[in-house]
Amino acid sequence: MGNAHVHPKQERSAICMLSSETVNGTVFFHQCSEYDLVRVRFYLEGPPNQTHAIHIHEFGDTRHGCDSLGPHFNPMNQTHGSPKYHMPRHVGDLINNITFNQNGTFIYEYKDELISLFTEDSIYGRSIVIHEGIDDLGLGKGSKREESLKTGNAGKRICCGIIAWCSNQ
Repeated sequence: MGNAHVHPKQERSAICMLSSETVNGTVFFHQCSEYDLVRVRFYLEGPPNQTHAIHIHEFGDTRHGCDSLGPHFNPMNQTHGSPKYHMPRHVGDLINNITFNQNGTFIYEYKDELISLFTEDSIYGRSIVIHEGIDDLGLGKGSKREESLKTGNAGKRICCGIIAWCSNQ
């Protein structure tokens, strides 16, 4: 009979629960079909008026805490960058930085062009890391240039969580 009645894959969702002495909250991901962009929603609490780098990392292995999560998720082998300046970037670069307001909250939503919940390079089972420092968006100069193109000079890992399947509700 062939594939006359092939339907696109059903919508998918993921969640990352983050909890540390400094930062707590969730990041939700939702993709309506394999052809749609992923909607990313952040609901985080942390130190008031502070900015921290945030990235998706390659592994979901917390055997050694945040240190065993590997590098930024980068299946397309790009340099570190930012969607803010429409430059090449790792899939894991997300929005690069979060800034907590005066009440210590960060709530934000956007659609990401590189993340997928359907392909073989999906983010399921990977992790989110919040760093102590600010991501320089791959724009570091001089002696900081090489590390900038890998990590954005984001610094120590202060909070992390694994990206897991969740219901579409």
